[in-house]
Amino acid sequence: MQHNIRFIDRKEELAFLEEAYRKDKSQMIVMYGRRRVGKTCLLQKFIKGKKHTYFLCTKGNEIEQIRLLSSFITESVDDVALSESPFSDWRTLFMYLHSKVADERFVLVIDEFPYLINANSAVTSIFQKYWDEFLSRTNMMLVLCGSSISMMEREVLAYKSPLYGRRTGQWKVEPMKFEDCLEFFPKKTDMEEAIKIYSITGGIPFYLTELDLRKTAVDNILENVARKGRMLYEEEEFLIREELREPLTYFSILRSISAGNTKQTRIADNIGMTPTTLPRYLSTLERLDFIEKNTPVTDYSRSKKTVYRIKDHFMNFWFSFIYPYKSYIEEGNYARFGKVLDRDLNKHISFIFEEICRDFFIKEGAMNRLPFGFTKIGMWYGHYRDQATGKRKEIEIDIVALDDDTNKIAFIECKWKSLSKKVALDILETLMNKSRSVQWNNNKRTEFFGLVAKRIEGKDALREKGFVVFDLDDFHPD
Repeated sequence: MQHNIRFIDRKEELAFLEEAYRKDKSQMIVMYGRRRVGKTCLLQKFIKGKKHTYFLCTKGNEIEQIRLLSSFITESVDDVALSESPFSDWRTLFMYLHSKVADERFVLVIDEFPYLINANSAVTSIFQKYWDEFLSRTNMMLVLCGSSISMMEREVLAYKSPLYGRRTGQWKVEPMKFEDCLEFFPKKTDMEEAIKIYSITGGIPFYLTELDLRKTAVDNILENVARKGRMLYEEEEFLIREELREPLTYFSILRSISAGNTKQTRIADNIGMTPTTLPRYLSTLERLDFIEKNTPVTDYSRSKKTVYRIKDHFMNFWFSFIYPYKSYIEEGNYARFGKVLDRDLNKHISFIFEEICRDFFIKEGAMNRLPFGFTKIGMWYGHYRDQATGKRKEIEIDIVALDDDTNKIAFIECKWKSLSKKVALDILETLMNKSRSVQWNNNKRTEFFGLVAKRIEGKDALREKGFVVFDLDDFHPD
């Protein structure tokens, strides 16, 4: 579909590449990141106007790829002879580049480098050898790019990789933040609808371009995601099968987490796996940025209170709404599927809204627009003893921001709903009661309390009372 194809943001990534390009010596840059995150678009933006060769690897054999790369280089250096007789080995190709490039700044981008590694597992050793022998003494900038995070980290970035000591820089391209994604939307897009759509796509540019951002989130789900034959319908299945060797096990784990099983023991029990076996799979998913491990912001990183959540928003959406309800979609029973959306979609959005709010506070804090500063921000959860019943109950606060140097701490609740002034005050009062359970510098801390929601009646009056209050009207970019 791709209604919105244009280059947006990525200022830091472009600045990193331009800085490497300006250096008067050879450069070997490694760029990687999950599929569809925008690496190719970024690199094509960077090389525009520069003397370059861009080569997208295929799943063909090694000799075929060397010949294809030769033909692309032909166009870059205007060598008709090479087009008639392309090279079939790496040594000759690297020798040729050495002679042609010499002191001229030249960018060679090899995209989806893992396909070359699949064609020949020794290719990293080959590149290391001929980089040392030929290209390291030129003014070439070589960019190796890949979407398979596991392979790029293991075969290119790892200490044992032959290329470990040769690269001069690396950058992991991350999904975009919500604020940056707003640039994809039409100017008059309703902020609430934009958050709903972001909760489906996350910050993956390609997914945003697959939707019609003039339509509602629900319409986009029904027309462009939950429909057989649409690209996004089977996207996560392809992604997991390409990245992981035991896809069925990972499907079970991800579905379990999406269903609310966030602790190791509950995940293991839910899928029938022994608890001692599970950590290996969780570690792999965490390394791939599919899931994230959370602890209360006041705890140390090895806290026993660890919980797991799906980090990738589209993956979370897919395992919550597409994977378990494929039967409805396959048989075209959209009435039943619509009831699932009505029942559960707002709960899904509310979790994403918490992340958007945390990013909002990080930005506001960086610009000194908050009455407190903080060195750490995150969620907090724990337990308290009900005095009436004596029972141990769970308690959670959406955002806690704290500063170890000043002993300031802020407690924030995020509500994906519109609130009257009375309801907002009730929530803030409950928050103040919950904050007493947070054990952190209790005798000397300065406390702040806040609330974020879709709309808040009497927002200014609450601010006058000293509360830190925001709603969607405050989320519009400066």
